[in-house]
Amino acid sequence: MRTVYFDIDDKTEDLKHRLSRDKEEAARFTERFEVSWIFHENAIEGQVMDVFDLKAALDHAAGDDGILIPTYQRIRNHKNAIDKVREAAAAGNRPPALKFIKDLHIILTHGLAGQQGGAYRKEIPIHRSYFHDIIPPQRIPAHMTKLVQDLKGKEFRQFHPFRQAAEAHFRLMSIFPFDEDTGKVARLLMNLYLIRAGYYPVIIPDVERQRYYEALRVSPEVIHSLIVECMERQLDAAIRALGA
Repeated sequence: MRTVYFDIDDKTEDLKHRLSRDKEEAARFTERFEVSWIFHENAIEGQVMDVFDLKAALDHAAGDDGILIPTYQRIRNHKNAIDKVREAAAAGNRPPALKFIKDLHIILTHGLAGQQGGAYRKEIPIHRSYFHDIIPPQRIPAHMTKLVQDLKGKEFRQFHPFRQAAEAHFRLMSIFPFDEDTGKVARLLMNLYLIRAGYYPVIIPDVERQRYYEALRVSPEVIHSLIVECMERQLDAAIRALGA
């Protein structure tokens, strides 16, 4: 696995070097990357969005059709949550607090009808996208407190960033604190550790949805293998797209 990290490190530096040579190309890459990131994040949740709507929402365009308003709100919320993660990553290595995790959920659910941002779920939903085991609602507060404590621990801090990302993600998904958008919060938390360490965010593509859901039923190690593979593939694709 250490060799895989070296390969990812080399490809990351290669991509950064290519983008550093052309600021306009770098800006276009960042825009395309974030559109792809938000698209696949929603597709993983079973919410397939039109790329036109994504671009329009990110450009702060107003939709004429009232039906699109919640979709635009959801897209803009996700962009704001990504920006918060980037800001936190740039601010240093402070472990994420419970407030940070709740704030991500508040941002993601802002302005959406029927959503109570940052509030823990009160029941185990019968009909849900994910089918891994989750803890009973009465145990959520204690498990969330334990999670943020463990993220501060010496053992966790000694893990490689990819291992940290996988562990934090798997633990939060096992708790599943929120009725909606827990998956998005968990993957944003996962990417906090990668961005902070100088990596690009990892996108789990929609074609890996079933594999991702199955991995959540197994272990952090399986999640780790998945995100490492996804990172390698996205770096290879980006470098190919930029050419020599």
